[in-house]
Amino acid sequence: MSDNDARAYRVMELGPIRGGIQLNEPVTDFDSLETHHPGDNHNARMHEGTIVNGQKGRVHGFIGGEVQEIEVTRNGRTYGLAPDQVLLKKDFILEDPDHPERSSAARAVDVPSPVAGYIGKTDDTYGLVDIYDRPGGEVIARIRHMKPIAVEEGQFIEYGQSLGTQSNQKTPNKHVHMEMDTRYYQQFENYVSDLVGGRLPIEAEHRENVEPQPVIDDGIFRLGESGERVRDLQRVMAEEGYRAAGGQPLDQDGVYRLGMQGAVLDFQRDHGVPQTGDVDPATLRFAPPTRSREVDRQDHFMHGQSMPPAVPEPPTAPGHPDHPDHRPGLPDPLEPPVNQRGPRTGNLGDPQLDRLAEALLTDDDAALSRIAAEIERSPEVQAMVRQGHQALAEQERQQEQERQAQQQQSAAHSLG
Repeated sequence: MSDNDARAYRVMELGPIRGGIQLNEPVTDFDSLETHHPGDNHNARMHEGTIVNGQKGRVHGFIGGEVQEIEVTRNGRTYGLAPDQVLLKKDFILEDPDHPERSSAARAVDVPSPVAGYIGKTDDTYGLVDIYDRPGGEVIARIRHMKPIAVEEGQFIEYGQSLGTQSNQKTPNKHVHMEMDTRYYQQFENYVSDLVGGRLPIEAEHRENVEPQPVIDDGIFRLGESGERVRDLQRVMAEEGYRAAGGQPLDQDGVYRLGMQGAVLDFQRDHGVPQTGDVDPATLRFAPPTRSREVDRQDHFMHGQSMPPAVPEPPTAPGHPDHPDHRPGLPDPLEPPVNQRGPRTGNLGDPQLDRLAEALLTDDDAALSRIAAEIERSPEVQAMVRQGHQALAEQERQQEQERQAQQQQSAAHSLG
């Protein structure tokens, strides 16, 4: 069989229901994939830092600017995951284009592996395969609804190698259910691109020696990821009064957990950054790394080294000393908030007052002090202070004139 005989999958997903019939839509790339179980999750939204109105019993996160269904450790159960690990869930349908859409023959196709790794677990009952990053390591991909399964526990598999045959195992309709660790988000994107574009064709023999597309560091930290730059953002947000879900203090350990996502969205909106929910370069521009200590400077540890010329600090906004002034770039009005607020907070029409109200409700003395100082230094309050000083000076001037007039009257009466 020649390479010219290779056929690309027809990749589909659930579409709208019309006339009682479930329609399917073509998948063009990863971004076109809908949220897992779109019908049950179409009303999901964020309120006070938590996703509400999603499918009952499921967990959701805000990733890439959308509500997504995820899997995490919860309610005392690990689901085979490490602490703080996040798996992103997606459903899609693989079909052979030589057969009619929706037919059993079209869907009886191999499911290529989305990553290289070790088979850590298989379960024939659920048609499940877990792929680990190393023997006895962490699950990085979880695939369901296959029968028969073509791999065994402990086996090393290559990218694109067949995991099993797509089936309706534990589900009414044949489709692939795939969960990927958010640390492998770009690999997930590239995998769907390879399915759609034909780099991973239907025939298993044509997938041998197909290397995954290279992953380029995009500077984005998504829910479940960690790093020093996440710690920098946590520090800045905490200093500016942002809180985790439930009014709790933000962790400052560099791990992007569920409780932090509302604060990230609030921070992005307040600073005029697109509300993606990801800790992206646009957001990190307002969270510079911790300044180096004076003793770390070159002139302190190199004998005879002259002191480098001072670099002027960019102007900052009141209460935001750690990053450049963001106010000139703010849209007017601000974008509608993704993280919606209840009637108690977030509806005063001014970010400073909203944060002041939040700090009052959470009884955070440090945040109250910072926000009060920020409000005190704002141009509006400074103008009010100047007006007050002017009014007080005018009042004192009038009182002095009245006092002098009374003294003159008393002196004239004494002479008379």
